[in-house]
Amino acid sequence: MIGEAALDGLKDGLWSIPILFIAYLLMELLERSQRFNEGILRGYSRKAGPALGGLLGIVPQCGISGAAATLFSTGSITVGTMLAVFFATSDEMLPIMLSSLTEQSALSVRGIALIVLSKAALGIFLGYLADLLLHRRLRGQKDIHSFCEREHCSCDEEEGNVFLSALKHTLKIAIMLIAVNFALNLLFTFIGVERLSGTILSRPVIGELIVALFGLIPNCSVSVVITQSYLSGVLGIGGLFAGLLSNAGIGLLVLLRTNKNHKENAIIIGTLYVLSVLAGIAVHLISTLL
Repeated sequence: MIGEAALDGLKDGLWSIPILFIAYLLMELLERSQRFNEGILRGYSRKAGPALGGLLGIVPQCGISGAAATLFSTGSITVGTMLAVFFATSDEMLPIMLSSLTEQSALSVRGIALIVLSKAALGIFLGYLADLLLHRRLRGQKDIHSFCEREHCSCDEEEGNVFLSALKHTLKIAIMLIAVNFALNLLFTFIGVERLSGTILSRPVIGELIVALFGLIPNCSVSVVITQSYLSGVLGIGGLFAGLLSNAGIGLLVLLRTNKNHKENAIIIGTLYVLSVLAGIAVHLISTLL
């Protein structure tokens, strides 16, 4: 049991390393560039960031949300861009739904495509909405240089070797992710996925409130439980969207690790939860009218 939890935690952490390394490599290049910096990138992020984030988020790769959290913590992208990725990402949802097509299921390829595209559209819309709501509230100054000093990565000592600096950042985060995922996987193993599924309510509003709260747990197993609960009929479409919209995978873990402004983190997580619940309720209402 412990071996399986450790293996799953190691797998989740290792899968995130390539995307995180790319994000940190971009961060290093931005820091050392004299013509292109995080301020310019943030300007583009306000205009097109949430749209790109919503599209990237649908890729079944949990490392993307972690990369978005890192870029936000360095001031390279806006909070709306980061949240667009959080809203759109689904971790294990797509593979599980595709595998269900081989079984006796009412779900079709068209239905899966509609769910994925709807999550991407909601991610884009809610990302722009988050930028509108939080732009003035999140006034903390962020820059890559301050981030490097806080992380004690000794970037200046390794000038010219951006790959080594990016690798050091990546390994720090990866070790933390593996440890936390191991603990969460062990907890889920002892509690049992079936018990967690059985506690999720399918009632309107109450269901969305509970499942969205459950979705905030930063672990890939959460998306598995939510998706399987929906496929088995335990959970309605509104609960599915509420839970998967709030489930940012490792994104919240990386945000809490890299952004030291706890008040900002609380506002971001609260916004993620509230908008996910409202979106889930809206999806449920629309589904009842169709």
